[in-house]
Amino acid sequence: MKSFYTLLLLIIATLFATSCSQSKKVKVEDLSIVDTTIIEKDLLFGFDLAKYDVEFDTVQKGWTWNNLFESFEVDQYTINTTAERLKDSLIGMKYILAGKPFMVFRPKDKESATPTYLVYEPDVFSYITFDFNIDTVGIRKEIRPVEIHERMVSGQISKNSSLSVELGENFDNYQMTAAISDAIEGVYAWSVDFFKLQVGDKFVVYYDEKSVDGVPYSVDKIKYVWFEHAEKGLYAFNFTDSTGEVSGYYDEMANEMKRPFLMSPLQFSRISSAFNMNRLHPIYKTRRPHLGTDYAAPTGTPILATADGTVSKASRSRGNGIYVKLRHNKTYDTQYLHMSKIANGIREGKRVRQGDVIGYVGSTGAATGPHVCYRFWKNGQQINHRAEKFPKSEPMKDEVKPEYFDHISPLKEKLDVEILKLAVTPELEPEV
Repeated sequence: MKSFYTLLLLIIATLFATSCSQSKKVKVEDLSIVDTTIIEKDLLFGFDLAKYDVEFDTVQKGWTWNNLFESFEVDQYTINTTAERLKDSLIGMKYILAGKPFMVFRPKDKESATPTYLVYEPDVFSYITFDFNIDTVGIRKEIRPVEIHERMVSGQISKNSSLSVELGENFDNYQMTAAISDAIEGVYAWSVDFFKLQVGDKFVVYYDEKSVDGVPYSVDKIKYVWFEHAEKGLYAFNFTDSTGEVSGYYDEMANEMKRPFLMSPLQFSRISSAFNMNRLHPIYKTRRPHLGTDYAAPTGTPILATADGTVSKASRSRGNGIYVKLRHNKTYDTQYLHMSKIANGIREGKRVRQGDVIGYVGSTGAATGPHVCYRFWKNGQQINHRAEKFPKSEPMKDEVKPEYFDHISPLKEKLDVEILKLAVTPELEPEV
């Protein structure tokens, strides 16, 4: 068997040697099949460009409907009534937004230079056409269909990099990069500390991409994924059984990916100060234990409860500033310090669920900048939560497992093919 895998690696290495490059660590494959169609006319928003001249522009800051309609021969009354119609109609648009594109269409076969149509795009999902050929301005809203296609992205972490940076190598807009990065971190929120990623960590992700007119804008869901961290590979498969009772992400052994505690109380942050028994305090200038982990983030960033629990304190003190403390069970407690404010409804005795917003990042108390100091108690003693080995979730019921294993079998095979491709990619230099 060992010789078989050795031969398989050699074959793959030969096939992909020409495409492997140390500078190109991320690749995306289009897995969808698209029918080919022949377009006989150049159409833009349904207009034949052979018949119209088009001017492209963008709404500027401070603009009103007057600015948008200034090229058209309409009076102030018509502008006002058109704006009111937009408010009261199903469109429900009260104003135009700076930065949004619009197009002015002028017919080529008319002597008059007055345009006849205007198209405004409030978002990627729709556009509004204004028709000035009639006595009252015609308004029509068109909804663009959202397409969902399966995609695959794979790669590995390089020196001084991160997951979002590696993903960003392959996408034209930050929105897609952030969407995929957030989705991956959501799957592994209980099992991978993304502040501890190492050079050479690898990933293979199959996901459903949302697009409009062929332009991707978001991720519908992560379908199945493999993430190698510290030389340990972790599979995760999105699964819902035929009854709908079992749903979530599970590993190849049918263990639920969800764990008792999230790895971090913030979704977007960086560690500014780790758990340290002999830290020089930035304010008091003395060495004292720092019995928590500081996550720096902008003021107002939501702070999440890392596990189900009950609020045991929601108060303020001189050093802690505004803080919330949660009691999870007889073993564990957590505390969140230096908030700008506590979330609505969070008070002593309140039951919260994992992922609930309990407050917002601030710099109250003994803090030099906006962050949350996350403190963790085990059996009454503060510990470093990032070093704690939490128990795994219970596996799914035996009667569901046959359906699950049948579901993931072909998916795991696809992942394993891509994993082998990554195995023959030149190793990155470790960080010194």
